[in-house]
Amino acid sequence: MGLVYSARKRLRRIRFLSAMSLNKQSRKVALCFSAGLILVFLGLYLDGRDRIFTLNAVTETASLVTSDGAFSEWRVGGAVLYTDPFTTEDAAISLSENAYLLIRRGTRVDIQRHGIQDVRLTLRTTKGAVGSIVSPDNDDRLLGNWASLTVSSDDRPLVWPFRGTIVVGDDVSSGVDIVLLQGTVNVLEEQLFRDTRYNAGTSELDRGDKVGFWAQPEEHDEAVVEGFLRIEPSNQERFTEALNAIQLVAHGSADHVKVERLGSSGYQIRATSWARFLYDPLLSFLAGIGALLFAAIEIYTNVREILRDVSTRD
Repeated sequence: MGLVYSARKRLRRIRFLSAMSLNKQSRKVALCFSAGLILVFLGLYLDGRDRIFTLNAVTETASLVTSDGAFSEWRVGGAVLYTDPFTTEDAAISLSENAYLLIRRGTRVDIQRHGIQDVRLTLRTTKGAVGSIVSPDNDDRLLGNWASLTVSSDDRPLVWPFRGTIVVGDDVSSGVDIVLLQGTVNVLEEQLFRDTRYNAGTSELDRGDKVGFWAQPEEHDEAVVEGFLRIEPSNQERFTEALNAIQLVAHGSADHVKVERLGSSGYQIRATSWARFLYDPLLSFLAGIGALLFAAIEIYTNVREILRDVSTRD
């Protein structure tokens, strides 16, 4: 009997030691896997990605500084040109119906429109000329460092593309009568391992906001964006609806969009790194797989504990 009891005791000890060894190995495997998964997710979190911000707005005012003259050829047929701030209406120049405005790089352009009235363009630069007026009639005109145009859109819509830095809206104060009316900002982030993008967030703008694109977190460098202005015609006989103000679309790679509200510093619109785990399909799938694996490891550990308790009772 003593020999049988001793053999059973040794067998139980061997089972216990083997179970402890397997349990330690499974814990090491789980620990290594968890550490590796955490490193992968940390790398994906810190991974720098290109983000495109898209502004879709209706505004009465916008200011831009052109960075590419090829993107700034605007049809201004029938416009009234003022070449000097002190030019009277009698001395203003009426342009031909086929006239185009060619804006030079580095020119600041202020655009204003109240309701369905004419569009007012004011161009200024500190170096050289703001641009030129060209037309098929060979009535070309080189402008100076300042010019203003009053453009009518009675017959058909005007679409003006641009590339440069832009500010949409104006600070609301006692001397301001033109503001941003409405708009949205969408953030499109680059997807991992694919040449596609996903929507990482949408923000609604309030009436009176002032919006700008910034390339650096310190807010010392404006981002260059591309887009277009659309001026709907005021002639309601040809079009069912005469839309107010200026329809504006601008998009480009930036660090964030700065929103100023009622003269205050306002807030910033960003795509946080955590948002990619919510909106990026691939990362969402990886996060789901990681959660399932963690659950499987936990279930496996609990089952091993139960089996170990049963074996020790025997």
